[in-house]
Amino acid sequence: MSTTVAAINRKRLLSGPFGAGKTTAALAHLQQLLRQERVRGDDILVLLPQRSLAAPYHEALRGAQMPPGPAVRVTTFASLAQQAVELYWPLLAPTAGFTDPGREPTFLTLETSQYHMAPLVEEAIEQGAFDGVRVEHARVVSQVLDNLNKAALQGLTIDEAYARLELAAPLGEERAARLNALRAARQISQAFRDLCLRETLLDFSLQIALFNTHVLTNPWSRTHLLRTHRHLIYDNAEEDTYSAHRLVSQWLPVLDSALIITDDDGGYRTFLGADPDGVAELAARCDERETMHGSHVMAPAIFRLTQQIETIFDSRRVAPATDAPQRAPRAEAPELSSATHAPSGHASPSPDGAALVTPTESFRFYPQMVTWAADQIHALVDEQGVAPGNIAVLAPFVSDALRFTLQTALERHGIALATHRPSRALQDEPAARTLLTLARLAHPFWGMAPAAADVTLALTVAITELDPVRATLLSSIVYPPRRRNNELGRFAVINEETRQRITYTAGERFDRLREWLYAYRAETSSLPLDQFFARLFGEVLSQPGFGFHEDRDAARVASQLVESARKFRWALEGKEADAAQGMRFGRAYLQLAESGALGALYLPGWRTPEDAVFLAPAYTFLLRNHAVDVQFWLDIGSTGWWERLYQPLTHPFVLTARWPVTAPWTDRDEYTTRQETMRRLLLGLIRRTRQQIFLGASDYSEGGYEQRGPLLGIVNRLLTQ
Repeated sequence: MSTTVAAINRKRLLSGPFGAGKTTAALAHLQQLLRQERVRGDDILVLLPQRSLAAPYHEALRGAQMPPGPAVRVTTFASLAQQAVELYWPLLAPTAGFTDPGREPTFLTLETSQYHMAPLVEEAIEQGAFDGVRVEHARVVSQVLDNLNKAALQGLTIDEAYARLELAAPLGEERAARLNALRAARQISQAFRDLCLRETLLDFSLQIALFNTHVLTNPWSRTHLLRTHRHLIYDNAEEDTYSAHRLVSQWLPVLDSALIITDDDGGYRTFLGADPDGVAELAARCDERETMHGSHVMAPAIFRLTQQIETIFDSRRVAPATDAPQRAPRAEAPELSSATHAPSGHASPSPDGAALVTPTESFRFYPQMVTWAADQIHALVDEQGVAPGNIAVLAPFVSDALRFTLQTALERHGIALATHRPSRALQDEPAARTLLTLARLAHPFWGMAPAAADVTLALTVAITELDPVRATLLSSIVYPPRRRNNELGRFAVINEETRQRITYTAGERFDRLREWLYAYRAETSSLPLDQFFARLFGEVLSQPGFGFHEDRDAARVASQLVESARKFRWALEGKEADAAQGMRFGRAYLQLAESGALGALYLPGWRTPEDAVFLAPAYTFLLRNHAVDVQFWLDIGSTGWWERLYQPLTHPFVLTARWPVTAPWTDRDEYTTRQETMRRLLLGLIRRTRQQIFLGASDYSEGGYEQRGPLLGIVNRLLTQ
């Protein structure tokens, strides 16, 4: 594989589609700097939009025989900004508006930011401020924080951000309620910012604001920061934010060399504040621009499919076609080979080694489609030798029912399944719910006795031998529904007939779990909650016979919960360094987690096993930035491939520095944005496919509604071209 190495002492922008070899060129450039040019490692900065994209650079630095010396800095803009604010705090604090500038700052995590904002939201909800919008308490908190973060990243004040959001409020009966909710959200945002300035708390938005308005404007800190590195490699620049691009623009003139890499048709992190249009300004500041073509990933037929997609969307820009397609036809395009929708049907690749596979007609019901996908995966693994880790199953949304059905079907064939759903509340994961319920049982002094249904779920998940029926029977006896305390009965006191129904093996596991919980209670002092989770997982739940044993998803969720609880404790202990506060911290974290506020946004969630099929929402797969041999697109009739999520208190497109200040958001804006977003989505997915794409559709959605979404219309166009 040939690579393109950027010239030393030049600023170069390298663009091209995914799979063209741009990151490989960046790695070669990095090695050239270290080996041939003898550049010190700490003189090199590798900047990325998110931590999960750092893996190729860490692997290259670990695997290659690099010269001894300081390490290369591989980081993100967010981490760089936080470290700079912490380093230059004595310079910026006196002029940043803090009540006590001499006080050491407390850096808030996502969890602790939500913890401090929650009372403000609760007060507004009690006053009826959000009665007119369909949004849960936890979503109000997350969307208000999202507005603060986007405003800071885009260089907007709180008032400027909400003025834009009010202009984007829909017309009609809903407008008055939406405006009331947005004005309440503005008041909450301002109150939260005042709290941070009063208590010297630095949430993400305030960290970015301090970095942009103080670190980069103070002559001493700005000069010192821009001299810390002489060489820059900036990968996936199109996925980064306006603030990150502005920093790089200021850095370029003083750097010895820079290599900026951007993906064509990228910008998948727009909903997180990405600014793909900012790449043009970076390109204007570079000495050289180079475009890489082709793909080291896609087979020829898959490559031609990207051209067909471009053609379809180009025609729709001129004359938008209806988005209400009919039943998929049986005709085949040259790049498409048909496969029956029966479970026994197998695909045959096209002559040049790749095929887009689609059912000749839609399945009638959703479960039939999922069963078909599982059988096709079985055929790929057992008959064609495709590794499970090279198969991705994608859908607009991944529900519990989809995951359970697919996992159960694949288990029958001995195939593992790994999932990642970053937007899903952590407490909705059965493994997390089990740990939270057992934490309630282990800490009776919290006064938080779990619901009987939660105990049943915890026993079902925690003990391998217990199915839902036996778990219900056992929990109804050892933890009666009317019980108002945290006490668990013993298996030994159950009558003989019932013990036999539950089985002695399951009873033995239950007694072992119960004895561990009661032994923990008897200890002189309780552990911090994160340490409790770690001990419970390591000493009981991960052992043979218990539900987390050899369950990778459960282990991943447990790891995320431990990390989340630890960060929460560290942040609060930094503010209130009193060991006696441990009980309150644990109880507060439990309430926060069970409110649904915490999502699965942790780096371990992006690391999936190489021997397991990967199930995720389509955008989650794109953000992993990995290619696979085979993709399954399920539920292509759903409008979820095209529509934005309902978020009444925020808006990713008007909260950008490039959106006209006084421009309202119209239906035309919504349509064109959805079209462009889906075009980027489809091209991104196709370019991350080496061999085949299987399409699955059902006449009725998971909820039983008939569906004919825009993606199905595009498939029709492909089939009839």
